[in-house]
Amino acid sequence: MTPAFEDLTARARIRDAAIRLFTERGMAKTSILDIAKAAGVSGGLIRHHFGSKDGLREACDAYVFDELMKFKTEALEKGQADPGFMPTFDARQLLLRRYLGRGMIDGSEAAARQFLEIVDGTERYFREGGLDMPDPRAAAAALTAMTGGLMILHDLIARALGETPDTHEATMRIMGAAGYLFTHPIADPEMLGKAREALSKQDKNRKE
Repeated sequence: MTPAFEDLTARARIRDAAIRLFTERGMAKTSILDIAKAAGVSGGLIRHHFGSKDGLREACDAYVFDELMKFKTEALEKGQADPGFMPTFDARQLLLRRYLGRGMIDGSEAAARQFLEIVDGTERYFREGGLDMPDPRAAAAALTAMTGGLMILHDLIARALGETPDTHEATMRIMGAAGYLFTHPIADPEMLGKAREALSKQDKNRKE
């Protein structure tokens, strides 16, 4: 085994350990020593590769975003070739998505930029599709937050359903339920219209 190969392997172990711990604990509660122990390396080696915990977080962000984009691109290509294709959300995919969600909660600038990019794309889809909605931007932001929340709270939802967390089966059940709610609103249009009117009046009174 060459030194270069060993170096790359250590870097990948550090990155993977950091992704898992940042997801589980958050960046603030994860130390360099915690990551070093989980990766089986020294704290000095982490600093050699990444400079600091912030540098490691930036490297993790870049890796996760790149991997999620690859997954999305591959899923779209396979879906276009086979209308019956369904992507498989394995434990690794779920971890990466939860990492992104945790980053948004922790105030990661990179995660915030990713969130805005998703909102932009969703709003563009709404407008280009000619969907009739009073506030496409707000709808896009709300939908992005709701779908992201399903991944962030995946473990809790899975346990509530009696499913094993971080499994494809749990994910499919959760996504199926969300899809049903999106296509079968629990409130009728008249009720939602009255709620919007009430909120609008409250906002107007507050500003006066």
